[in-house]
Amino acid sequence: MSSAADNDVDLSVAELFQGPEGGLDSPSLTTTYRSIDGEDLQMDVWQPNNQEDASNAAMVYVYGGGFSSGTRDQWAPYFQHLTEQGITVFSMDYRLSTPTEPSWDKAAGDVKCAVGWVRENADEYNIDESRIAISGGSAGGNLALLTAYSAESDTVPADCDTADSSVRAVVDFYGPPDLAGLYTGTPSADVADSLDQYLGTTPDENPERYAALSPETYVTADTPPTLIIQGQRDTGVQASLSVDLAAQLDAAGVENELLLLPATEHGFDAVYGSFANQIAHARGDAFLQKYLID
Repeated sequence: MSSAADNDVDLSVAELFQGPEGGLDSPSLTTTYRSIDGEDLQMDVWQPNNQEDASNAAMVYVYGGGFSSGTRDQWAPYFQHLTEQGITVFSMDYRLSTPTEPSWDKAAGDVKCAVGWVRENADEYNIDESRIAISGGSAGGNLALLTAYSAESDTVPADCDTADSSVRAVVDFYGPPDLAGLYTGTPSADVADSLDQYLGTTPDENPERYAALSPETYVTADTPPTLIIQGQRDTGVQASLSVDLAAQLDAAGVENELLLLPATEHGFDAVYGSFANQIAHARGDAFLQKYLID
């Protein structure tokens, strides 16, 4: 695969049939990071087995599912992999949309509160609060980017007492940076329906809301370093959106890397040992080593 050679990755056929080696294979604990509207929002904490070898770095992870479904444990092998790198993972709940209740004014605020909670509890989990990154896939990628890019903006409030939701770096798995562009350009009717449910409107009816929930709106020279991982054959989130975001980050002088994976669909990372995921993990590890751990 030319992409592997381009990224200096030795692909392993054996890894296709096995999970991660080392690391923590289940959460160390589960805790409630906030209670709101009668709902306890929980967070799984994945800590490295050997705290003496831990990097004191943390990753807040936001799962995907069209803003309406998903669970915080669905990428458990990835979390195990990260703990093997010495990174503590905080995989979080957030409020989801329903057919009768959009969550556009709730989900991003929950993610910001979660980052703030990790900062406030950094000492308890052996975390350096200056070494917190955020990651997510698909809808979770959008929320991760939005949280990182709008940390200084009142347009997307945390709606809790957290003082600081800023992060040091972002690892984005095919998260849409432009929701209006996603709505009008996606080949998937299900994606458009999910956006309509999440935002409670269409981009024609309320372009301001779509812009406010689009990470690209908040790109400045102070935006944190970003790794964008995107399948070129993604039929949910079109690859052109990620290409455009990388160009916007370049124009703003923001450190960023764009990994375009050929012949790769939406959700490719659900198969831990796939060739695409082997490349993504190698690039992700190098990115986190450079921007989070070193």
